[in-house]
Amino acid sequence: MKFGPASPREAIGGVTVHTLRQGALVLKKGTTIGAAEVEALEKAGVKEIVVVRLEQGDVSEDVAAAGIAQAEPSLLSDRLLDIAARFSALYARRDWTVVSDDAALSEARMALALATRHALVNGLSWLGIQVPDRM
Repeated sequence: MKFGPASPREAIGGVTVHTLRQGALVLKKGTTIGAAEVEALEKAGVKEIVVVRLEQGDVSEDVAAAGIAQAEPSLLSDRLLDIAARFSALYARRDWTVVSDDAALSEARMALALATRHALVNGLSWLGIQVPDRM
């Protein structure tokens, strides 16, 4: 796999590695960049986007995870339960809040919360479980 920044036109055929939000434009992680995406990116003023390009023999993240989910769903569900339990235990501590007086610490904790959400949403979707946007 090759990761790296590219102009919208150079990104054609690549897959976004992060969700991109620029004004009204939202490109979800995993979006394959085509002509319509290039037009939307240029219209939004995006000069550079980080994409991944699969090389010969590479397997995409979704294909690999789906294979694990089909072959051994209990393995994936056990890992998801462990992730949720660990974050829940951290979040339940009285001395732990996402927002603190330390901006860098708050940012790191928010990144952890978002990464946890991302892992759980993706893992559950690979198991065929739909996750609501809000609860």
